[in-house]
Amino acid sequence: MVGYTFVKQTVAVIGATGQVGSPLSKTLLDLGHTVKVLTRKPLVHDKAEHLEGADVVVLPDMHDKAALVKTLKDVDVLVCAVPGSEPVINKSEPIWLDAAVEAGVKRFVPTEFGLHTRNADYGDGVIFDWKKKLHEKIFATGIGWTFFYNGGIFDYFLPNLRFFEKITTFGDCDLPLQTHEIRDIGRCAAMAVTDARTLNKCVQMDFNMLTQNQMLALLKQNFPDHTFEYTYYSKDYIVNAMETAGEEVTAKKGAETDKERWGINYAVFVKGILGAFTEETMRTTELYPKFVCEFTPEAALASKEFVFGNK
Repeated sequence: MVGYTFVKQTVAVIGATGQVGSPLSKTLLDLGHTVKVLTRKPLVHDKAEHLEGADVVVLPDMHDKAALVKTLKDVDVLVCAVPGSEPVINKSEPIWLDAAVEAGVKRFVPTEFGLHTRNADYGDGVIFDWKKKLHEKIFATGIGWTFFYNGGIFDYFLPNLRFFEKITTFGDCDLPLQTHEIRDIGRCAAMAVTDARTLNKCVQMDFNMLTQNQMLALLKQNFPDHTFEYTYYSKDYIVNAMETAGEEVTAKKGAETDKERWGINYAVFVKGILGAFTEETMRTTELYPKFVCEFTPEAALASKEFVFGNK
């Protein structure tokens, strides 16, 4: 396939200062698109330097459908780049979807940016159940859509002592895992959500693929003199945790509840569906063959800062 063909569009972004939204919005601007940032509060300068040139619209009530419809007039794409929590998926995104449809937005991009939800079954995890129900609503409206799946994010999927107390592995350690650094995810997603070829398609990011055992081997190779402590969660442990975990948030850097997190671990490390290449899915390696990741897993696992942080 040929690479990205630029066609200027107006893209509205909810979550433009967030983890994915920041590099995505910056890349949209760098590409030459018109970016409209939807935010509840005026942006703080040090969080908005990457948004120079964007049209910032303050909407104190992000559930005010009439205000959203007015703001989204003449917008081509609405990207939801906020964390996929239960209130966002079940309450906010349906309102944003309805507003986008009424305003005539051509493409709706929900908050995916992780595991390939379309390849999950109901019951694989509560987060995926919520997202699949939202998909049904999207399809019912007839609006165009793109679901972007980057696989894992380095901080959570590569072994490190910043996000984990010990070097931690899960389930099947020989499963190939798609995992990418957040800035590369944003750069790639900016192209995918404005690419005519990806309308009504899933996009699977697949530049980096490593098993957990390969990750551990790189870690030992790069830091041979360090004695690491390890924790391993078996498939049986993960299945039991998914069934019994509650609504607490106990992970060191966690945002998801324990129930949500173990559902994710089940889908990734037991069922093995982090990435997928279904009939409706396009590979980024084929869409953008000249795309170069600025930070690779190999580089991350050789970086003291990435692996150890301030330790």
